[in-house]
Amino acid sequence: MKRSLERMLCTHVGSLPRPQAIREFILQGSADTASRENFRDAVRGAVQDVVAVQVQAGLDIVNDGEQSKPSFSSYVSDRLTGFDGPPGTMPLAREAGEFPEWWSEHFGNRQLRGSCKGPIEWRDFGAVEADIRSLKDASASLPVTELFMTAASPGTIANFFPNHYFPSRERYLAAIADAMKREYEAIATAGIILQIDCPDLALRHFWFPDLSIEDFRREIALNVEALNHATAGIPPESMRMHVCWGAGEQPHNHDVELDDIVDILLTARPAGLSIVGANGRHEHEWHVWERHRLAEGKVLIPGVIDNTTNIIEHPACVAERIVRYADVVGRENVIAGVDCGFATSAGGRPAVDPKIVTAKLAALRQGADLATRHLWGK
Repeated sequence: MKRSLERMLCTHVGSLPRPQAIREFILQGSADTASRENFRDAVRGAVQDVVAVQVQAGLDIVNDGEQSKPSFSSYVSDRLTGFDGPPGTMPLAREAGEFPEWWSEHFGNRQLRGSCKGPIEWRDFGAVEADIRSLKDASASLPVTELFMTAASPGTIANFFPNHYFPSRERYLAAIADAMKREYEAIATAGIILQIDCPDLALRHFWFPDLSIEDFRREIALNVEALNHATAGIPPESMRMHVCWGAGEQPHNHDVELDDIVDILLTARPAGLSIVGANGRHEHEWHVWERHRLAEGKVLIPGVIDNTTNIIEHPACVAERIVRYADVVGRENVIAGVDCGFATSAGGRPAVDPKIVTAKLAALRQGADLATRHLWGK
């Protein structure tokens, strides 16, 4: 993973708005061969476009925008066996009791896509290989510093697909890790930075609203253990992980504090840590790094752009956020990022208008350039 040695590098978290044709393909879910080929052709074109948008906005480290995936987590049920059990519902988050009208309007009884009811094995690894080819082809002639590609963490998959097959959560996590190991290694072997999406490491209020902090810490320690097992064959510098408290505009007043989990996050093998840092609930948490040393070899990728609002951040505001982190952990150990994805699911209307997404990414670059002048004097 590249470091900000001469100037402030910038990236984003993963998902970017999909064109309407791609969304319709995904939501229709046709399984015949001709439709799948048409879909993959459409994805290749969409990836070409979305990579170009990132480069034009000035990002250094770019990806495929997750164009082929129905969501950052549910895509696994299309590619792996075992996840076609009956759907359940998400636990009732703490916000639901405190703000019932808001919860009902935005979530209601939100159904999960399915559950685990059998062995977990690959049935369409070609989809992973196609994603890798699409990204490498789209970026081959463009001036990018580095590529990254996202994949769901074992703990995230376990949360979104309740276990109805394995005798324990530990066994379930181990089985997911053993299967996902192949996807993780394929991405890294292709020379692409593997980003493991780990909202499971922070979303206590969504998935485990009744757990104490100590019990939640034990839960996420198991998830990190599974992640470390699955990535044991990949060099840490070839990986980064994203941790967040949910991608949407929500109250967030029951979010677990970063201070309460940061020591466990730092035990994960990936060298890069992408963390929320721009929204009004977590912007102050740059102070956490005054109390917790960033381990040797680690790189912090703080969100300095909020993915939930159509407000386009002023570059000076972006620069101030970057400099706070750089002053604490060292400029070479910071890459400027975004709080979360802009289109984590193909369903529904994106919270941020696609053209505004592009403008926000451009503001990220402009802010990174201002930070460069401050930190490097050029």
